[in-house]
Amino acid sequence: MIAQVIAYFNSICSMPAELVADLERLVEIKELKKDDFLLKAGKISNHASWILKGLVRSFYLKDTEEITTKFLWEGATVTSVYSFYSRKPGNENIVALEDTTLAMLRFDDLQYLYKNHPVFNYIGRVITEQYLYMLEIEVYNLRKQKAEDRYQFIVKHLPDLLQRVPLKYLATYLGMNLETLSRIRAKR
Repeated sequence: MIAQVIAYFNSICSMPAELVADLERLVEIKELKKDDFLLKAGKISNHASWILKGLVRSFYLKDTEEITTKFLWEGATVTSVYSFYSRKPGNENIVALEDTTLAMLRFDDLQYLYKNHPVFNYIGRVITEQYLYMLEIEVYNLRKQKAEDRYQFIVKHLPDLLQRVPLKYLATYLGMNLETLSRIRAKR
């Protein structure tokens, strides 16, 4: 599994042997079962992770309702950005929707890699750019006025999610109730 992470980083920029050796030493592989939490609200996010296999959902509680903020699957970076970089407890919950395999780097280990391997700064920047690109697409889609447009975006650009995500979570992600989502789906 570490080889998959090394190959991913090498696809961004060829890494020297010393960096590869440090990654092999520092990257942890973690298996989550469906419904296991990677992070709970009120805790500090101590890891940046890459999803090797599986699907996770990020959400927060509004009163007693769970509001889904994102879905992340194979190849995605997952952490609570606020908590990870501020080193403060966050409001985000991250839970596995499927059995999930993660490659994880602890905050201090990531800082060590940045300090001791300049090429890893470049790799980190590219990963951050990819994350921000996807975040902007999500924010744009979720700010569209019509609920049907938001759903059609998922149908067109992320059709696999429709097979992998329970509708109740998809509805909160799209900012609508389950009944509205069901009506929109029935029109198709």
